[in-house]
Amino acid sequence: MADVNLQLVREFFELHVFRVLTNWRQEPLRGRAAEFRPQLFVENAHPGPKIELPFLLDPVDLCGIACAVVHVRAWHADRFYPSTIESSPVLSQFERDEASAMAEYVFGGQPYATALVISELPVSRDLRGRSLQLFRDAGVDHVLEFGTVLRGLLEQVSENGNYTGSATLQTLRLLKRYKLARAQQLEFSFATEPPLRAGTPRFAEAKQDPDPAPVDDEEAADEDDASD
Repeated sequence: MADVNLQLVREFFELHVFRVLTNWRQEPLRGRAAEFRPQLFVENAHPGPKIELPFLLDPVDLCGIACAVVHVRAWHADRFYPSTIESSPVLSQFERDEASAMAEYVFGGQPYATALVISELPVSRDLRGRSLQLFRDAGVDHVLEFGTVLRGLLEQVSENGNYTGSATLQTLRLLKRYKLARAQQLEFSFATEPPLRAGTPRFAEAKQDPDPAPVDDEEAADEDDASD
């Protein structure tokens, strides 16, 4: 599977004991050539009791999902600001008639939820709330941030395991094995670590782009909230 984003999301659900089927469908886009936008049909092998789930999911919430259609829109270059959502009509093209018919066939007529995996929401509470409301208005039942997916994978992967059948899981396992993913924070040092030698680069000290891209009003407001 060439789409690493889709592969990681698929294995995230598999490690949480879901049966996963990939639906490789061709999605026509207005004014553009059709694109392949695969979706995942996931079915919980051991669903828990029906409970009211939050709109923004964490791994602990997955037990409350029996069946779901999962869409992956992991645009890692940016957060999903309200303006990003409003200017991207593809985000509202989740439930076409043929996709719904396929889901009903796969799940045998059982009710199912729709879940959207995105890169990241804004930090600002106001912008975050507006983004989530736009997803609700688009017909999405639940949202997962990609950072949540990665944390869930790291929690499930054992550093002493062997995942030779999966390049992505084996890579995460090696990151844990060689202490490059501790407490799921790669950018902070720990009290027990020896000090860095002079001249050793830190991730946080990477040179900034001498000609940064302009920042729009939403990003500026979000960065202000993040720094508070």
